[in-house]
Amino acid sequence: MTKSRDKAGILKLTILSISLMLSAASAISVTLPMIKNQFPDIAPATVESLVTIPSFTMLIFILLSSFIVKGIGKKKTVMLGLTLAFVGGVIPVFATNFSVIYISRFILGAGTGIYNSLAVSLIGDYFDGETQQKMLGYQTAFSTLGSSLATFLAGILVNVAWQYSYLIYFLTLPIVILVALFLPADKKEVSNHDAESSKQKQRVNFLVIFSCIMMFVFFILIMNIFTKTSTLIVELNYTNQGFLGTAFTISSLIGAIGGFVYGHVRSALKQFTPVVALILIGIVYFLIPSVNSMLMLTIILSGGMLVVSIFIPYMYDILLPGAPENSTNLAISLAMVSCNLGSFFSPFMVQWLGNLVGNTSTAFSFTLGGIVFVMMAFVFLLRGFKKNTSVVLENQK
Repeated sequence: MTKSRDKAGILKLTILSISLMLSAASAISVTLPMIKNQFPDIAPATVESLVTIPSFTMLIFILLSSFIVKGIGKKKTVMLGLTLAFVGGVIPVFATNFSVIYISRFILGAGTGIYNSLAVSLIGDYFDGETQQKMLGYQTAFSTLGSSLATFLAGILVNVAWQYSYLIYFLTLPIVILVALFLPADKKEVSNHDAESSKQKQRVNFLVIFSCIMMFVFFILIMNIFTKTSTLIVELNYTNQGFLGTAFTISSLIGAIGGFVYGHVRSALKQFTPVVALILIGIVYFLIPSVNSMLMLTIILSGGMLVVSIFIPYMYDILLPGAPENSTNLAISLAMVSCNLGSFFSPFMVQWLGNLVGNTSTAFSFTLGGIVFVMMAFVFLLRGFKKNTSVVLENQK
């Protein structure tokens, strides 16, 4: 019994470890000023794109990952993605040519995109019920903690030399070893005796489309925190404005707690989990323009990130059992692409919404975001009541 429990624990740790470096692409942003100095002939915007390039190839390979999985199976796909991410991540440690460094960032994004959706879909393969809910929360927490750790280490290593910051991607190696040793032979991959299943087309249903739209809108709004807060504190003339970076780090770490308690929250609130989460995030957005100190802003941001870590795993929680048969990985991939597209289009969409209502001020962008969050909460409330009604009618039959 103990041996079986230990084996299950190792499997959980292995699957969760896959998420540790998912969001580490931006951790090396601290190196940009030094790279600009070393390569003065390279346009500053090109150097800055070293942070954003991985997102581009990540989007492409998130969509391709479903086809790669069909060809080689989930375990080998994870191994391939992690290996490419490791190679692309560490190349700048040894490279002296900017073009090589630039290409390495494409490789990092491609590798991360290949295994990105599997960090979630593997949870659906091996766990269900309450355990699955807890694991989805832990997955969000591990991603946040990994990103925070990578950013922290990169900030220390850059004081030695900017190249050393890229040593953080060596953290991918232990994950590769864990997956190689402890992730079992694919549980739900296409095999020879399951050839009929392999011929079935990947498809989506209404739930997948609904989830993708909600996550797209959610990330358009939530990115406002990262793109507008620095402008807001300048406009409101905050003291100690340099503390904002630390405030983001603190709020991210506190946000990870939300992932760890998600399972308990989901059990208590059930289908009304996103309603409560979105209303709370809406309140946070209404409060942000009215605070007058970095301390209060840090507290409010921390509360916001805490609730974000409740909403995101919920969306995957309904996708895993709700996606069409044999299309789970495609559904998760599309959801992740929606998140990335929402993040990318956020500044433009927020500007467009401001122009639409005739107010483009930074403070109002948060108020507008709060309004949309409340509208989203109402949509989920209707969905929750509809689901409750369906269950009652089913029980009366």
